[in-house]
Amino acid sequence: MAPADEKENEHGGWINISICEELVSKPLNFVCAIDGSDPSMLGFKFVTEGVMQQNRETFCELLHVWDPDKDYLPPSWRPDALKTVAEATLAGAVSQKRYRINWVRKEGKSAAYHITQRTKAIKADFTCLGFTGRKGKKDKNIIASNVQEALSMVAGGVIVIKDESPDVLPIKRSVKYVVSVSLNKASTKAFLDALRLSQPGDEIHVVYVKGFMERTDSDYTALLREKYTGFFSGLQDGVGSSAFSKFQDRKTEFVMVSKQRRETTAQAVVRYGDDIEADFMVVGTNQLRVQKGKTALGSVSLDICMEWERNFIVSHWIDIDAKLYDEYGSKAGKTLPNMDFGQ
Repeated sequence: MAPADEKENEHGGWINISICEELVSKPLNFVCAIDGSDPSMLGFKFVTEGVMQQNRETFCELLHVWDPDKDYLPPSWRPDALKTVAEATLAGAVSQKRYRINWVRKEGKSAAYHITQRTKAIKADFTCLGFTGRKGKKDKNIIASNVQEALSMVAGGVIVIKDESPDVLPIKRSVKYVVSVSLNKASTKAFLDALRLSQPGDEIHVVYVKGFMERTDSDYTALLREKYTGFFSGLQDGVGSSAFSKFQDRKTEFVMVSKQRRETTAQAVVRYGDDIEADFMVVGTNQLRVQKGKTALGSVSLDICMEWERNFIVSHWIDIDAKLYDEYGSKAGKTLPNMDFGQ
């Protein structure tokens, strides 16, 4: 867990070690949005049973945005029925002090707007929502409007559930994460988010895709391999950082995947995920893209999420100057301004 060398700094790939330690040491706050659809309810199940029951340093606000004009909804999707199910599920899963139930009237605003507001209010580290919503299955090349808006507006990690059957949800078994990386801070944040969500015995596969004609490591790929090999060694040895010592029982692997002929980078990552039967695909993006008028996800990250048939996580990163961290991040009770610590 040593600081990056000069070459790596040229690529901007290293997050200050103090920030990494603070990030992985924080208790996890979730906003979990449900609407009655299968993916949203499975997301609720994953957060409560898959994460919160294993990690007691967690808190969840369960959010439902309801519209009084939608009196035609099936009985099981109506606010009172959903609330009854939610209360019973949470009471049976975790102690009352570790969750809050919040039913909010839509009031002319989008569901994603309310999700974003609650995420900011509780400084959530992760926001979980279903991919399809009540309208059912979407074309895999079309991202639902609420999901797209949430990815653009929510600063923390966004967990998007595509699974529709509880049989495939990773509950009471090890979870497999595939993290697509390069030498940038956003993908490093993606790895840290997978680490934070993981439980003992879970697998985190860090994947970099090499070009079709690239037979040997370039300086870039060699540096990337060295970075994560050193990271994993630090996790396993527990040397030099008490913050990372609690993650020693995760299974981590760095994999160089070679593109096949006429295969895109996204297709290569998805192929690897399919081969190992991964549960989550994790990608990073720089939140400043949105401020610059760009889409929330870069083309490769978006293609990975859309090509992948199962669940994905988008990890946002906002870069800051080290002086700001020294001034704000090291003081108890403070959070980093404009930093992706759930703000």
